[in-house]
Amino acid sequence: MIDPEECEYHEWILPFKTGGYASSTICGINSRTYHGFLIVPLNQPHKRYLVLSKFEDFITIDNEEYPINTNRYFDVYYPDGYKYLENFKWEKNYVKWVYEYGKVTLEKVLIAHEYENAVTIKYKADKGELKICPLITFRSHHLVTEKGMYFDSVIEGNKIEILKDNIPILHFYMESTKTRIELTGYWYYNFFYRLDYERGSNYKEDLFNPFCIYTGNEATITVYYDKSTNVNIENSPSDLLRVLSISSTDFVVKGKTGWSIIAGYHWFDEWGRDTFISMEGLLLLNRLFNQAKDIILRYLDYESKGLLPNHITANGEPIYVGVDVSLWAINSIYSYYLYSKDKEFIRKIYPKLQDIVENYAKGNGVVYIKEGLLFHRGAPRTWMDASYDSHVVTPREGAAVEINALWYNALMIMDFFANIVDDKNSMYKELAEKTKASFNEKFISSWGAYDYLDPYLIPDKSIRPNQLFALSLPFSIMSEDIGKIMLITIENELLRPFGLSTLSRRDPKYKPTYRGDRKSRDEAYHNGPIWPWLIGAYVDAKLKIESDVIKNKLILDVIKPLLEYAKKNRGFIPELYEDVPPYLPAGCIAQAWSVAEVYRAINKLLSL
Repeated sequence: MIDPEECEYHEWILPFKTGGYASSTICGINSRTYHGFLIVPLNQPHKRYLVLSKFEDFITIDNEEYPINTNRYFDVYYPDGYKYLENFKWEKNYVKWVYEYGKVTLEKVLIAHEYENAVTIKYKADKGELKICPLITFRSHHLVTEKGMYFDSVIEGNKIEILKDNIPILHFYMESTKTRIELTGYWYYNFFYRLDYERGSNYKEDLFNPFCIYTGNEATITVYYDKSTNVNIENSPSDLLRVLSISSTDFVVKGKTGWSIIAGYHWFDEWGRDTFISMEGLLLLNRLFNQAKDIILRYLDYESKGLLPNHITANGEPIYVGVDVSLWAINSIYSYYLYSKDKEFIRKIYPKLQDIVENYAKGNGVVYIKEGLLFHRGAPRTWMDASYDSHVVTPREGAAVEINALWYNALMIMDFFANIVDDKNSMYKELAEKTKASFNEKFISSWGAYDYLDPYLIPDKSIRPNQLFALSLPFSIMSEDIGKIMLITIENELLRPFGLSTLSRRDPKYKPTYRGDRKSRDEAYHNGPIWPWLIGAYVDAKLKIESDVIKNKLILDVIKPLLEYAKKNRGFIPELYEDVPPYLPAGCIAQAWSVAEVYRAINKLLSL
């Protein structure tokens, strides 16, 4: 028997590749607003709504009723189905619970449909009768419901349609007609979501039960938002690389206007920076070139004064904040070319890339060139973008180390592309050399590189992982000699079992734990916790200065804890980990760039 309090931290998720997903804990207790059997995008892949929270289900054996499900109501767990749970499996497209009631075994399987906002739930017991009562709502997956919402139910044979304001929002289809359906109309009050409570977020909810299904010892119910087709269970492969490949494509979703990358499950939507950092690991390694081109073209259509959107809202509105998004885009386009050798695509988009670089070079009101370096106004505009109540935790306004590394890299890539399109008038290489000379004059420190220069060229001496990109990118702005010094600093100060810490432990701003309300979490976000995605840059940098193949193979030991975590969690890797043993996972349970960069790094190491 699993401890229900422990269970509330053990989550699973099955994405539909629409932006929607099914998710809960291994014993069926929903411990977040994001948990539910059916979360669907109303504006695919955006605006995700919870429509089916779970099933309140029971089995009657020899006139004795036993629970299958478990809920938490503040300090009470009821019903106590967790007591009978013997086994749980999380596979490629399904999860399975096995319950033991004396000599009776019951299996419950939830199967996620691919590219459909639908799930199929199957029950099979040795004997007995099932009672299955869906608990529904209709709200953003960020929020909670209170009693007062109204639903209508329409029954046609073995089909039930749920309507809200005369609009269908949910469909139930029972494969067997040998069932009895009882309309109920009950509200269940005060579901308690422990993980949200701990985060200082919404944590109490009421859910509606429109009907209950009474049937024999077997049942198959398909629940869908808009459409569904038949689905079969698929097991995860035994090969970990294949598992990572599968999990990486779960972030690649099909929207109404094309393909997108979801930055992280549960709560992140589409983010430009995450999209382009993740592109190689999610798309190119899986040879999804058409999807990559579709995403690149869509983002380039959003280009405004050289900037690409860092965020696309639930209504599809682009938000321009990050100054590195355009530069990461150019880097991922370079990767796309190296994989595909698609010169025609480079010729097609070259004018748009010219616009980006020219706007950066001449200044666009946000970025400007000073002393040969790329500066930016305002904060937060880098990936270290935590803020709350108008307070920016890590402002970094000025010339950030990774922004200038990306700028140099982008200029060198543009020089490379200029040769492909036969642009003989380009000045990219000359501008790149000026940037490199200024960088090595003003950024280099005794331990590697300063984190940023403020608008008055005063350096910030925080030891952070951002300096890695000065060496790790395809075109390095930092020399290998300085790179060796920098890597010693990184390894001594920041390298951890699950990635890289975001700040030296010796820094007074260092905060290793990521928990509590938003203020507490944001203060820590980039000031100590470990970020797995940074391991990709570490591997790239390490391979640039180490020529010994055997020593390079040993880098696999650095990634081993992440691989072991991924193996236990169906290939998913979280957003971050706390920087104190036992290095608890935190943030999103499945983060696109965490999976992408670990998958990319291990492929690179195994190909040596």
